[in-house]
Amino acid sequence: MDSNVLISIISASAAIIVAAFTYWATKQREREAEWRKEKLGHYKEYFAALAANVGAHSSHESSKRYAIAFNTVGLFASQEVISRLHNYQDLTCLPGEKVPRDEHDKRLTELVLAIRKDLKLKPKDDVSSFKYMVIESGKK
Repeated sequence: MDSNVLISIISASAAIIVAAFTYWATKQREREAEWRKEKLGHYKEYFAALAANVGAHSSHESSKRYAIAFNTVGLFASQEVISRLHNYQDLTCLPGEKVPRDEHDKRLTELVLAIRKDLKLKPKDDVSSFKYMVIESGKK
């Protein structure tokens, strides 16, 4: 076989392989971006439902919304997020006066950090100084 023909075959094969790999990598990134966007939407709904359920002004409807959002998170969240979510829920299902504010905020912060990690947010959080809390509507 002529060396020019062999070089042409190798070049064509390499071009096809590079094109196929580029296509596959692009599709993979698109799928990951779509999945992250979907997760973000569900996490946003969870926190909106949580905010509507904070304090004395929560209603039966806001409790239902929170339950649906809580149950939906388990379909897509990482195992770490689910663990932190259950840890937070175990505390918040107690009567309000029995929930220490510091422990509540600690568990909520752990949940938020796990969610941010699951969403692969950049830059990474400084766990030692990160603190998260929710406030009741109309309060500072």
